[in-house]
Amino acid sequence: MERILVVGATGQLGLASIHELLARGQKVRALIRQPQSASTFESIGVETALGDLTDPASLRNALKGISHIVATANAAVPTRPSDTFAAVERDGYRNLIEAAIAAKVSRFVQMSVRFPATLRLSPFFQYKRETAERLRQSGLDHVIFQSDIFMDLAFSMLGSSIPLRGSHNATILRPFNFTRNFFQSIQDSIEKKRVARIPGNGMTRHGFICISDVAQALAAASIGGPSGTFALAGSESLSFLEIVHLYEKLLNLQLKVSSTPAWIFRCISLLMAPFNPAGANIMWMNYLSATESTSADQGTAAQFGLTLTTAETFLLKELAIPAAQS
Repeated sequence: MERILVVGATGQLGLASIHELLARGQKVRALIRQPQSASTFESIGVETALGDLTDPASLRNALKGISHIVATANAAVPTRPSDTFAAVERDGYRNLIEAAIAAKVSRFVQMSVRFPATLRLSPFFQYKRETAERLRQSGLDHVIFQSDIFMDLAFSMLGSSIPLRGSHNATILRPFNFTRNFFQSIQDSIEKKRVARIPGNGMTRHGFICISDVAQALAAASIGGPSGTFALAGSESLSFLEIVHLYEKLLNLQLKVSSTPAWIFRCISLLMAPFNPAGANIMWMNYLSATESTSADQGTAAQFGLTLTTAETFLLKELAIPAAQS
């Protein structure tokens, strides 16, 4: 029977993908970096393999008996100082692709990002592009999803903990002080202070997609569907201001809007780059979201049999979960 290795298994998207694969009756192995993570996966019937993208030998061992790979690991919000863009996004994924070639896996499914149309790429995006090209040239059957902004993250960063109520291992709560401390300072801004925080003027539009839909796409692609590179987005292209209005509607309150000019994100990114590349990249992504619009789904959902979640449905689902369960 086919067996799927999930790389990035302990992350928010990786864990969601594992649950989706199990729901589809698949055999799953999780690549973990710490032995203490094993019990979490073994309790739900998932094999584990101890390994790291920076350790080629561990990858070769983890791929024994594996037919497919779902790779969601990334260094955007690092959990340890050694998780640099070069170590993970460049060298780590090169190691994984080489190990996959040697193991003759049947399909490699890679989680990537939408690239800006006109702006220069940050190092994180540059390495993402290089990895995608390396995978295309590898000879492996592959699917690369270039995803739009996740609702779970973007809607939270407006100043609300509501989008995290149903989350496990939430990305913005990982032990990376830059993002965790900032979010903790604004997490009740909408609910208690009635202030929504938006990047730029809030008018750029994006095909926001929820992590559960992305997990479904990864699971579907790992067991079938076409090969190639696909833009992955939600069913609507919405502005940040429209998301604010949606919060107002669902919470039955009026919100003030606090906007951060796009140029501030750009300047902070440039200033932080020499000493905090990950923080600089997050600022660059804020600048990108404030200055470039993206489109809604252009057919990928139909190709992989997905039913996409609207922004309103996503927030309603999270609101139905009691806050105490966050």
